[in-house]
Amino acid sequence: MKNVTYRKRDLAGFRGRFVAIRELHPDADCDTNIAKNFVYLLSRADQLPAKPPTPTIHVTKQIDTAASTETFRLRVKGEIFIAQGRFIYRVEYCHSLKVRLLWKIHVLSSKPAALA
Repeated sequence: MKNVTYRKRDLAGFRGRFVAIRELHPDADCDTNIAKNFVYLLSRADQLPAKPPTPTIHVTKQIDTAASTETFRLRVKGEIFIAQGRFIYRVEYCHSLKVRLLWKIHVLSSKPAALA
């Protein structure tokens, strides 16, 4: 059965927004925890940049055989510019995804391995 938690809140008086989604997927083979975070900060800008800034992407994967866990992390951070009316706004964003797999202990086969 899938368990989902959704949380949303404003940051510093309408300056930004934080959204978090947590999911838990228990399964016969493994428990999967998924965490998604979205952060947006809004500010005014003086002008549009000539070249839009490129976002930074950070990806890591970690496998721990002793604890039977695998962790995958993705983080994208950047900014976009929006022109509305006579104002220009800069929106800084940070999106992150974390997936953690907890493998359950399996019973090993009692048959010996065949020798070649």
